[in-house]
Amino acid sequence: MRIWVLDGRYKNAEERQAIDQEAARRFLEARTLDTPDAWNAVYAWIAEDPARGFAFAQAESAWEFAERLTEVAPSVGPEEIAGPAGRFEAFFDRRMVAGMVAAMLIATAGTIGLQKWSAVERLHTAVGQEKSYRLDDGSIVHLNTDSTVEVAMRDKERLVHLLKGEARFDVAHNTQRPFIVQAGDATVRAVGTAFAVRLRNDLTELTVIEGKVAVHEGAAPTQMVGAGTAAAIRSGTVSMTALLPDQIAQRTAWQEGVIQFDGETLAQAVEEFNRYRTAPLVIGDPQIASLRVGGTFKAGSSDQFVTALSQSFDVRSVSGKDNSIILLPAENRSPDSASAGRDR
Repeated sequence: MRIWVLDGRYKNAEERQAIDQEAARRFLEARTLDTPDAWNAVYAWIAEDPARGFAFAQAESAWEFAERLTEVAPSVGPEEIAGPAGRFEAFFDRRMVAGMVAAMLIATAGTIGLQKWSAVERLHTAVGQEKSYRLDDGSIVHLNTDSTVEVAMRDKERLVHLLKGEARFDVAHNTQRPFIVQAGDATVRAVGTAFAVRLRNDLTELTVIEGKVAVHEGAAPTQMVGAGTAAAIRSGTVSMTALLPDQIAQRTAWQEGVIQFDGETLAQAVEEFNRYRTAPLVIGDPQIASLRVGGTFKAGSSDQFVTALSQSFDVRSVSGKDNSIILLPAENRSPDSASAGRDR
């Protein structure tokens, strides 16, 4: 289903309008010249800012919409239009009219606050949900909990913007139409492969499952990342790590509805579970934060995890007033912690 969206990619309405207008101008210029140099100049401009790519996609969509209008509109000769307006078609052909309409649509998009003519699909999951979507080209997008992407399928490229959370992409092979994922400041480019991208607080995490992808951030050189490799992308650097099959399975276990741990700290495990909870798990005493945990647990059932903690470690839990679960050392039974809720 097509969804017309207004999103927060820009700092303010003025910036949005300026980028939209410049994208429309560059699109019409490149379309008119239609030379490799003209298109390469446009692509270089887009590469400097992910917002430009979506604005350009909107300009192209507006053009296509305007052309459809001229195709379905009845052909009216100059003789049928009275007065000065009758001379209009003598100076402007249909494609020029389409271009003018496209430019006007994009130029006013920022002012009216609607990106109505942008064929951008927004895909989203709520907290605790995982969903899979098949795109028009046959590619599949798998979204983990509380995740959002925007998709713009163009003739020459397939654009995806990961706005929040985590997604896996099983990309349909097409060398003439690269599949480009923008996540934070990182750009991942593929033609037919499988990879996952996760937005963390301070970095973008990439896991390549099949094939290879090209990745870069900002002005940093592009690097190739092959299957069985993870990349941490942060501050213009791409740090790669080889992964064992079990490690790849652990990173993608969420597709099976489970979370796997293999020596992570309790603090890391709690952070992972909280992605699937509306009320958080809370470590009530820092002395247990560094405990190492392992095992496979249902993503939507933190009670199973809390029970395992109480059986394997000297850890107990109490229910907080906000439906949170507070984890404490078993011997820590101060009045303050006891008042947070009942023992679990």
